[in-house]
Amino acid sequence: MTTRPLAVVALLAALTAPLPAQENGRSPVVGVGITVPDFGLLLPINVSPHFRLEPYVLFYSDRADYPLSSDTVWASHTRVGLGVFSVEHPGETVRVYFGPRLGLVWGSRRVGGPTVGQRESSGHGWLAGGAIGGEYSPVARISVGGEAMIEYEHTSSSTSGSGAANLPTNVFARAWYSNGSLVVRFYP
Repeated sequence: MTTRPLAVVALLAALTAPLPAQENGRSPVVGVGITVPDFGLLLPINVSPHFRLEPYVLFYSDRADYPLSSDTVWASHTRVGLGVFSVEHPGETVRVYFGPRLGLVWGSRRVGGPTVGQRESSGHGWLAGGAIGGEYSPVARISVGGEAMIEYEHTSSSTSGSGAANLPTNVFARAWYSNGSLVVRFYP
């Protein structure tokens, strides 16, 4: 037997304290979380068993290459904000939360290549939305779950560069979005 499975078993054994540490008298409880498919970092702060503040940063980036024309399109999006949630406990290891998420947003889109020239568009603004999520704690101090959100985004944008490309912005002046994500939270 190698030491790796032993280390995993020891780590899981160390995480056997109850996840909602408020039951042990600790308050507030701070954790760290991640979201996918858009990569996001969360800082859940369980102020009480039924109230959570959650600052977050979300990153999105992609690149599209067009081999026939040798053109490339890059896009990126960053959000920084805060979620304020009411947390319910329908079961010992299950929690459901809901509330608003507010934040700031920055985005850019760039296209370049011999066919279209060089163009760049960027935008910044704010967002507000409502979120609902659920999480399950398979082991103490770790939760896995999902979140659905509807949000309104309000931004201003600018375009620069030269070339033939008529570049649409990737950040609209006003838009409604819905999205979902998988979430994992750790409470050290």
